[in-house]
Amino acid sequence: MKKLVVVLALSSVIFACSKPSSQTETTSVPEATAPTGLGNSVWVNARYLQTIEETKSPLKAKIYADTVMVSFNAAADTANMVWNFHEGSSYAVKQGDSIQLFNTYEEKPTPEFAGSLMNNTLTLGNTAFKRVEGIDFIEQKFWIGKYTTNGKPIELKANNELTGMESADSYHVWVDYVTTQTDIDLIDLGKQGTDNSKTYGYKFEGNDIVFYEFIWAEDGLIGKAGKEVFRWKKQ
Repeated sequence: MKKLVVVLALSSVIFACSKPSSQTETTSVPEATAPTGLGNSVWVNARYLQTIEETKSPLKAKIYADTVMVSFNAAADTANMVWNFHEGSSYAVKQGDSIQLFNTYEEKPTPEFAGSLMNNTLTLGNTAFKRVEGIDFIEQKFWIGKYTTNGKPIELKANNELTGMESADSYHVWVDYVTTQTDIDLIDLGKQGTDNSKTYGYKFEGNDIVFYEFIWAEDGLIGKAGKEVFRWKKQ
């Protein structure tokens, strides 16, 4: 089985993979003013963010990835909800006494989610979300920057671009561990525009990112960390 490669740049993929419903017609939702503070924003499950801050590990944070992300368009009249970084659905947004999300694929008189925005926290149902700068919030927080490895410069840039390695010019940090059993966080290093990538295990160790050989027992599904193969030191 071809291994699963999941990238945080999900905007063109996730929301095309919507939760199934019995109807395909879009629901008609009354017009409403845009909820203040929601326009063109991305929000992540607060407990997921807290765990990422504490561990730098999407693998350890996966227990909070069930309802992991919600984003709003510029007018804040449409929201996209993401589950486990690989499944999502679109909602029409109405503002009244609360922020209400109506499923656009199934006509219902009541919202599927309702909540509020207070003290920089978006609450929908029982889930609290905190605002982030973009869907690549993990790369921005922990990866993008300059490094050295064996005295040679390495740089990780936005849009998953990598410079300084002969064997790779792109990187993809794994965030979806629903179907993959592993004892270590994973990253793919490869060539842009090709399927030629290699999966490594990694751990943060002070200013270093330590990379390990990753041994697949079943490609894309089961694997474990092997020996250390190289390190990147943050500059």
